[in-house]
Amino acid sequence: MIVPPLRVAHDSGFPPFAEVKDGKSEGLAVDIFRAAAARVGIDVEFVPVSFEQRQLTLADGRADAYLPLSITPERLQSFDFSDVLIVTGGSLFVRASDVLPESLAELAEKIVVTPRTGPIAPFIQKTAPTIKLVVTTDYEDSLGRLVRGEAVAAPPSYHVGSRIADRIFPGQVLRSPDMFLELPLAVAVPKGKQTELLTRLNAGIASIRGDGTWQKINEDWRTK
Repeated sequence: MIVPPLRVAHDSGFPPFAEVKDGKSEGLAVDIFRAAAARVGIDVEFVPVSFEQRQLTLADGRADAYLPLSITPERLQSFDFSDVLIVTGGSLFVRASDVLPESLAELAEKIVVTPRTGPIAPFIQKTAPTIKLVVTTDYEDSLGRLVRGEAVAAPPSYHVGSRIADRIFPGQVLRSPDMFLELPLAVAVPKGKQTELLTRLNAGIASIRGDGTWQKINEDWRTK
């Protein structure tokens, strides 16, 4: 019997973790997943989708799994997750001419911009309510407002924000190397429906971590 490939959705523009270039899926999280899946014999078909559609693909049947998605208490109510592929997190970005704040507390009563999707905006609203938080459509919008002086800081995901800032606003943004919120990224599947898949995939993740493949993939992406 021919087993169909596992359909795995990913954001079409979420560098460096996942994106589409020249019609092909690539990215740090994509490469880690691809290596882990291959290690345990899982055939994969990637399904690129927009940022807004990423979780809907699991609900409407376009995909069997989604990557990468940060593991949060809220999402654990609707999804099961693989072992962690990589850890990212929220980090503070300012204009290159400004001084980096040491914490969110220093931004009280100041305008800060961050994308509306993901857990960073709710985290800031809960833990630093005195910040004048403006939620934007996406990373490009947030960083653009920061560069134009419409906000004093932007706290996007460190890895994604860094890649987009370097690509669109080279030399104009300074970023903190520290993360005020750590976000483990993993493969998400509908709750209670892919237990066997996750068991196999976790074995693949453990295998590539154990033999150095995971580390090599990370090192390769640091130079891209």
